[in-house]
Amino acid sequence: MSLILQQLIVLYVFLSLGWLFGTKKPALREQTGLLSFLLVNLLLPCKVFLSFSTNFTLSYLQNSYQTIFISVGLLLILHLLGKPVGKLLSRDETEKSVLEYSVTISNYAYMGYTLAEGIWGSRMLTDLVLFCIPFAMYTYTVGYMKLTGSKKNLKRLFNPMTVAIALGMIWGLCGIPVPAVLRTAAQSASACVGPLSMLLTGFVLSTFSFSSLWGSPRDYVMVVLRLVVLPAFVWGLFWLCGLKSFSTPALLMASMPTGLNTIIFTKNAGRSPALGARLAFLSGILSIVTLPLWLSILQ
Repeated sequence: MSLILQQLIVLYVFLSLGWLFGTKKPALREQTGLLSFLLVNLLLPCKVFLSFSTNFTLSYLQNSYQTIFISVGLLLILHLLGKPVGKLLSRDETEKSVLEYSVTISNYAYMGYTLAEGIWGSRMLTDLVLFCIPFAMYTYTVGYMKLTGSKKNLKRLFNPMTVAIALGMIWGLCGIPVPAVLRTAAQSASACVGPLSMLLTGFVLSTFSFSSLWGSPRDYVMVVLRLVVLPAFVWGLFWLCGLKSFSTPALLMASMPTGLNTIIFTKNAGRSPALGARLAFLSGILSIVTLPLWLSILQ
């Protein structure tokens, strides 16, 4: 439990610093695009590539090949659950899409990957990334369409993250050694993911007035659903179905707060990011209580 709390405290310190810097120096908010670009296109791919190139061996594949099929099944269940939740909690089309997306997708990348590696090491990070591949594909196709109202664009599936996963798999299966200089550079980039992702979260949230982020009772219902009900549902489902060996990455993914895409995607599409900001803020605060409890189950 102490290691979990330590990792969480470090992340939330950087989130608070991002909020503080963004509030005191509004000009810094203009750097959110740069931080997001670096995280998505450089730092996260480096972390993922290192993890897969180290752990994705033939024996690992033989023991974990079922993961993707199980993950797809869970994704479909969460996607179907999101539809009635959106209709029940809002009549606004943009808000419905945010609510549906938030049921299906959590902050499994920026926050989940960092916590998985920091608490359990590189092997757990590989397990989580592998489990979340279908969720990443959903994010950049169905999820992106929901939040922006745009048409399907399969080109979005070919991005630095998917390339990093593919290359890491090849490196790991073939046992190709990563040159020492490149490994050191990638490790340095990987170490920046946690701090910069939380700084980015703080910067993004600082663009909204503090009073507007506390939300309505409806928002708290959604946050409790995201942080308590859905993790409990996923944990119970996997145990009842005899999938205990796959429950760790599933619970890690399900227990994370809502992410930033509900803000960034909607804002870039000219839609209101207000609900996404409130959910990210409230779930981030309340996850300080819920995450140690859920993660302690996995230890």
